[in-house]
Parts: sequence; C-alpha cells; structure tokens
Amino acid sequence: MLAALCLALATPPTFYAGADVSFLPEYRSLGAKFFDDGKATSPLVSLRDRGAKLLRLRVWVHPPAGFCSVEHTLAMAKEAKDLGMQLLIDFHYSDNWADPQKQTPPAKWQAFDEDQMAQAVYQHTKLTVAKLEEQGTPPDMVQIGNEIRDGMIWPMGQISKSGFGPLSRLLKAGIRGAREAAGKRKLPIMIHNDRGADLGLCKPFYQELKRQGVDFDVIGVSYYPWWHGPLTKLAENLNGLAKTFEKPVMVVETAYPFSLKWNDDTGNFVGEEKQLEPGYPATPEGQADFLRKVTQIVREVPNGLGIGVVYWAPEYIAHPGMKTPYENLALWDFKGNILPGADALGGK
Repeated sequence: MLAALCLALATPPTFYAGADVSFLPEYRSLGAKFFDDGKATSPLVSLRDRGAKLLRLRVWVHPPAGFCSVEHTLAMAKEAKDLGMQLLIDFHYSDNWADPQKQTPPAKWQAFDEDQMAQAVYQHTKLTVAKLEEQGTPPDMVQIGNEIRDGMIWPMGQISKSGFGPLSRLLKAGIRGAREAAGKRKLPIMIHNDRGADLGLCKPFYQELKRQGVDFDVIGVSYYPWWHGPLTKLAENLNGLAKTFEKPVMVVETAYPFSLKWNDDTGNFVGEEKQLEPGYPATPEGQADFLRKVTQIVREVPNGLGIGVVYWAPEYIAHPGMKTPYENLALWDFKGNILPGADALGGK
C-alpha cells in the first residue's frame, strides 16, 4: 500500500520541509531587507540553504493590488525552481484571502450559477498549472482550496448552507483542471482543512469528500496551537487520518512566536503566556524547539505517511507600508535578522 502511495507523489518518497513565502514580492516592492549573518539576502535563499526545499505559493484570481496573481506566481515559481526548490500551489479561488472566516468568490464570478462556477474553477486551475508547466516550473503538488473546513466559494460551496454536493463538484472541477494541465505527469492533489488538532472534525470531513467521489492524494492541515489545541491533539489527528484514509498527511501551515512583544501598533495574534504550548516559551529557541517537535510528530506518523511541514509567512515582519499582526511569529526578528527557527524548519 505504501509503495502505491509513494508512486502517487511527484517525487520519490521525501519529506517536504518548506515555507509559504507569498508576501515576498510585496516586501520587495517596499524595499524591505532580510539579513542572514549580517548580510542582506533573499529569504528564499536563506531558507533553502538551511534545508527548507519547498515553496508554497497562494494564488488569487484577480487581486486588486496584483500581488499573488498568476503572473506573480509564475515569477516566484521560476525563482524557486532556479534554487532547486519544490513547488506547492495553493488555489484560494478568490480575489483575496480565503480562510475559515471568509471564502468570497472572485468579483467576476459572483453572478455565476453552479455550472458556470465549476467551469470557472476548472479553467482558472488548468490555465495556471498549464502556464507553470509551459514555463518549465511544474508544481510538485497542488492544493485545491485553502482551509476549506466549511467549503469554498461561499455561499454556493459552503457546507453549512449548501451541503457537500456543490463543494464536491467545485473541487472535482479544480482537480480535473490541474490534472489535465499536468498531462501524463502524476500531479498530487491536496485538500486542506484548518483544524489540524481536531480528529472529530477532520475525519468526517474527509470521509464525506471520499463518499462524494472527490479524488485527492494528500491531506493537508493547519496547526496553530493557540487556535487549534495542544501538540498531543495534532499527533492524534494526523495518526488517525493516516490510519483511516491510508493517505499522506502534511502540516501545510504552522507558526510559533519568538517573542510576546510587538514592533508596530497592530495587535498581534499571540501576545499572552496562556496562548503558548507548555514547555515552549516565546523565545527564539522556544520557537525552534516547537518546530522540531511538530516535525517529529509528522515524521512519526505510521507507515511513513507524514510527509511534510510548511511554515506560514516566515517573512511577515513589520515594515513601513506593511503592518502585521504576525510579526512575532516570523522567522526573522524585529530588525530583520534570521532566527534559529529557520534552521529547525530545515531539519537542523
């Protein structure tokens, strides 16, 4: 069984240690500097040199400011592949953020009926993957929807309002588009649920997708302990999902604070001791140790089915023109210096 699952992946059995660095073009437009050993360098280079070999990129349909567009994705994909990195494409199917709080259809799609919406999802996915293929930067994995615990493209694909039927049709359309664009090359498909420490929620979610005939290869979850629960529950969920579905599982988003302080006037997501995982202080080493523990939990999923950890937005620091509630969760400190967590992410 494991051998068959490994054949479904784009590369031989591996561990996908990586980061979602989708903010990088915006920081570059602002002239932000990121330092490694006292020298300004690209965050991608620093992460790659420390062992992180996967870049995750979010794709928005028609973003007003242009960032996270298909064009930006193509440019970042080329940069990543030139560095020898693998590529995970994260389709949001929105013009902006799609997450558990909102899954807003692209402005140009809002009047579509279900047939038209499925066709739009299919075409957008196929065109994006095809452009990546044609550029010589094929994705190693594709994520259809972002944190879709309650579905995507609301209200049409919202589970709590429309059930699993419309969502499943939209997912199938995206999957078909991605696979057609990849041609004969096997392209692994991920479905992403944000509740990474909740087996009671995740298991029936994926069971229903399977019952609906949604054909996916990888289970991806988000895991932020202050929102989702303790590390023990992360392990319980990953182990349970791998056992039930016999599919690879991945923590495709995670983060942890290196400080409880802040550097701008935006309130941070994490600012109190009670939000921390016991035994992991909000210090640079505490952040690194937390990452090592998450990686250990994923690697210990039975039958080799734990296949990766992706850090979300390690570059999301406070900078003129860029306020952030996330600055103390980045892998660069308030002065833009790289932290030990980058080494832990890369397996060091």
